[in-house]
Amino acid sequence: MVDYLGCLDKALVETLKNKSLTITTAESCTGGMVASAIVNISGASDIFKEGYITYSNEAKERILGVKHETLEKYKAVSAETAAQMAEGAVRISKADISVSVTGVAGPSREDDKPVGLVYIGCCYKGETHVKECDLSGDRHTIRCQSTKEALKFVLDIIKTNR
Repeated sequence: MVDYLGCLDKALVETLKNKSLTITTAESCTGGMVASAIVNISGASDIFKEGYITYSNEAKERILGVKHETLEKYKAVSAETAAQMAEGAVRISKADISVSVTGVAGPSREDDKPVGLVYIGCCYKGETHVKECDLSGDRHTIRCQSTKEALKFVLDIIKTNR
């Protein structure tokens, strides 16, 4: 079902289990695909706390605590929003690590941001990291690529921040 991920989903779950870490997700354009990729792997219940699908700006503010000023100044698709989404998810879930995704899946621009622009946030050990991705394809392809990039980003952060 999620063969576009290669073995990233399994690698992430195994890495989190081996390090006794828990994860939470905060998603916008992926609409739960990251959480779904994680829980698709047997044993995910040991490491997955909860996931938040905050598609609207109101949900980003109310659930994750993204600042209204951030959404007004930088918009939903921004490094600043991805960072605050990741930080909010860690704070409210009390997970060890979080991953957030916000972007423009298409088919049209959003807030004058191009289709395929995606920001992935990761909060781990009190540090927040954000990655900007310039993806291409149709809406489904961009969402799948975003999910893959999110899993890869979390693995990279864990490996570089032992």
